[in-house]
Amino acid sequence: AARAVGLLFMVLLDLTALVGNAAVVGVIARTPALRKFVFVFHLCLVDLVAALTLMPLEMLVGSALGGSPGLCRLYLFLLVCLSSACILSISTLSLERYYSVVHPLRYEAHMTPTLAAGVLAGVWLKAVATSLVPVLGWLSPERPHAGQGCSLRWSPGAACKVFVAFLAAFYFALPLLVIVVTYCRMFRVARVAAAQRGPQPTRLGETP
Repeated sequence: AARAVGLLFMVLLDLTALVGNAAVVGVIARTPALRKFVFVFHLCLVDLVAALTLMPLEMLVGSALGGSPGLCRLYLFLLVCLSSACILSISTLSLERYYSVVHPLRYEAHMTPTLAAGVLAGVWLKAVATSLVPVLGWLSPERPHAGQGCSLRWSPGAACKVFVAFLAAFYFALPLLVIVVTYCRMFRVARVAAAQRGPQPTRLGETP
């Protein structure tokens, strides 16, 4: 019963992610005025791909087919790749919003489609390179060890611990620091701008 409830919850979560991200991608793609939000579009596209691939594969690896080494390798590759791409996309979006708010003139002059394409290419290059490390590096060709299942701890040894620590530092702690710093800075700039603008003048006949 608990497994059925968990499976139902995963299906509902997957459907919600599919509908929500597909709606945002569709709106941006069909509205010319919104196409400048390329990093938002890319983030939603990554989440859409993750909903189409990771959730079904996670259901498979948790079933009787989960003992297949090939299926487990594919799942781990997509898990690390899409998770890394998503986190890097959020960090990139935070930096892009930071420069658009704090340095608007510099942003308008330098944020070209070529630069945006280069940044997104760098995101995917890093994500794919990171995801290849565990798949080609230390995962044994045999079945996962008992009790470990299809996870980054498939094979024993220090290599997996170092890699997990690397993921935690460079794909969670560092992006979190970037997001916090950029949004705190944007909040300070917005507060200073609001203070400099001052209260709006009251029209004749209106009560303040």
